[in-house]
Amino acid sequence: MEKTSPIRIYKYFDLIMALFVAILLISNIASAKIVQFGPLTFDGGTLLFPVSYIFGDILTEVYGYRRSRRVIWMGFFSAALMALTFSVVGWLPSAQGWDNQAAYQAILGLTPRIVAASLLAYWAGEFSNSYTLAKMKLLTRGRWLWTRTIGSTIVGEFAD
Repeated sequence: MEKTSPIRIYKYFDLIMALFVAILLISNIASAKIVQFGPLTFDGGTLLFPVSYIFGDILTEVYGYRRSRRVIWMGFFSAALMALTFSVVGWLPSAQGWDNQAAYQAILGLTPRIVAASLLAYWAGEFSNSYTLAKMKLLTRGRWLWTRTIGSTIVGEFAD
């Protein structure tokens, strides 16, 4: 008689994946604006994007490296689709009476270039973060969560 392992149901996986992808997309769009906070000047996406590393750590820690990679690829392709859509919509002729083409190009016209640059950084940062966290979990035998999350985030941010 062959034993089969039960199918594991992950209650919050879809929610975390959706939030991860939403954070990635929103931070890419928000990057079109440069903000100033005291003496610091940075793009608007910088406010939200670091949260994606927290979600990446949760995904790898709780759901494993394989599922985490799947979410990273989903975010990658979603951002690419968003950039392609914004580009195509920007190239299409405007409807008669719609006078906001310049505003569209000024705001969303930058997004495909921002996304193109960020996809490479995202790919390197998220995969290195997830890989480092998974390897550190094996090396520490599941102990010292704080070392894994901080260590992997440092590696991911450096690659990003």
